[in-house]
Amino acid sequence: MLLKDIFDYTLEEIAELVSSTVGGVKAALNRGRMKLANSSKPVTSRREVSPELSKLLHLYVERFNKRDWEGIRKLISADARLRVADRFAGSFDESPYFGNYERQTAPWRLAVAEVDGELAVVALRPYGDEWRPSSVARLHVADQHIERIVDYAHCPWVLSAASVVVDQPS
Repeated sequence: MLLKDIFDYTLEEIAELVSSTVGGVKAALNRGRMKLANSSKPVTSRREVSPELSKLLHLYVERFNKRDWEGIRKLISADARLRVADRFAGSFDESPYFGNYERQTAPWRLAVAEVDGELAVVALRPYGDEWRPSSVARLHVADQHIERIVDYAHCPWVLSAASVVVDQPS
């Protein structure tokens, strides 16, 4: 399932890699998907939330939603690293991160959420009359600054496999 659903290999490529047939790969995919569908959701326990992380995430989200890129830069350490899964890995300063979000034409906003028991930032998109999570980013904080961002905007399966509770603004 990893090769097909995550890495998007064709059935033929997978068959060659695992020395099988296309029919054998299809059968294995079907069995694996059925096992996952019939398995119970893992129990996740909420981890201790750092007040520093919570405060910084809420401030990050507030500034991001206002498109206050300079305000966000003040929250990010000078040597921060960025990883946009399947797209970019490197220094935050060398990335087109804010520009990419600024150019998006579809409506979006960010919110703080608990994702599998950890605080994270989720991107929300409108679905009818409600906003639903569409992707997730994990921010790592040290010394009251963001030192690393891992954004899964291009990997929708990450969020669809997680339990998500979105913080409701007060």
